[in-house]
Amino acid sequence: MNALRAVPDEGSGSADNARADLAPVEDDYEIAAASEPAADPEALLLCALMWSFHPTSDNTETRRIIATLTADDFDDVAYGRLFTIIADHVTTAQPYDAATIAHALHRSGADGAKDAPLRRRLNGVITAGAEALLITHYADIVLSQAYRRSFHVAGASITQAAEELPEEYLMEHMVEHGRRQRSYFHRLNQFRQAETPTGENPA
Repeated sequence: MNALRAVPDEGSGSADNARADLAPVEDDYEIAAASEPAADPEALLLCALMWSFHPTSDNTETRRIIATLTADDFDDVAYGRLFTIIADHVTTAQPYDAATIAHALHRSGADGAKDAPLRRRLNGVITAGAEALLITHYADIVLSQAYRRSFHVAGASITQAAEELPEEYLMEHMVEHGRRQRSYFHRLNQFRQAETPTGENPA
């Protein structure tokens, strides 16, 4: 579609029709972008982590990322589960390359129909084409997106509380969310401000 199609003339229908004509294209684009691992920071982080493994490499930065992020930072539950498996391998000094993580799924009994979507997600992650040297950059994006999502969650919870909580609990409920958001903010800033052994910002 070109720009001219969005401008109705007298014989081609109303402006409402033009807007309706545009909407499906935007929706299709958003769906495609959200489901494409190569355009998803969460998938790219997982891909970069697995392809960064080398038996003789210094994985200091990988361990820093694993120590900072949690599965809850991933909007995609399947990606959060894969992150947990990778993190377990990193913390126990086991290989965390793509073949090893796939084998870990196999050993956990994930070969059945129930976990078929998870295996497909892993295949998409493995071939996402992430650059291993950009693991810090991808981790920063995942943390940033998780921080922003947390405000949506807090807002929804405060709205629900305004409708359902007794009056005397409302302020404490909001204060608790404020503490949590401040904790998320500090975690993101600490990750960004941390320095590598060479004194350079890893991001």
